[in-house]
Amino acid sequence: MTTDTRTTLSRERVIAAAVAFADVHGVDGMSMRKLAATVDVEAMSLYNHVKDKGDLFDAMIDYVFGTIRIPDGDLGWQDQVRLIGQAAMDRFGAHPWVASLLMQRGNFGPGALAFMNHVLGILFAAGFDDEDVHHAWQMLASHTMGYSFQSSGGGGVQEKDYSEFENDFPRLAEAFPYVARLAPLLMECAWDSEYMFGLEIIIDGLESRLG
Repeated sequence: MTTDTRTTLSRERVIAAAVAFADVHGVDGMSMRKLAATVDVEAMSLYNHVKDKGDLFDAMIDYVFGTIRIPDGDLGWQDQVRLIGQAAMDRFGAHPWVASLLMQRGNFGPGALAFMNHVLGILFAAGFDDEDVHHAWQMLASHTMGYSFQSSGGGGVQEKDYSEFENDFPRLAEAFPYVARLAPLLMECAWDSEYMFGLEIIIDGLESRLG
């Protein structure tokens, strides 16, 4: 390890390397030794910048939240919520491990708190009271994290084989006609459009609360 490597290693570089590693290998296969190898240092050197793996995981979650694009504040609250939802899904899709890791850790750092504070501020500025803002945040967070988790296969992309189900269509159609009717759409499950459909329902419901 060169002197230059020692001086350029930083918490930011460690976190960025961990995110890049997880994007390719997932978080389950991450070890401090493997991560250290990606930045050409010994594993012990990482502990100068992160306390432990838990601290690293929390920082990785925070990193992703910090990359979510925040829309122009001059837009109406509906458009801001819509665009933030799309941006969050885009970032969570680019880092498919983050939804699962967030559910496990339940930890919010400065980046995540800044994101949350911004969304809450949009809702307060729109005229919602404390109780409605609380419920709105819970709905938006649950909807976004739920779809992110499902679309990533729970942390790793999984392709489903429906061939056996399709071969059984004729029998299923007799017993479960409505399931069979909707089966092509259910199997296709375009996550982006499915997410936006639900988000629009949430926005419409919130708008009705303002009278």
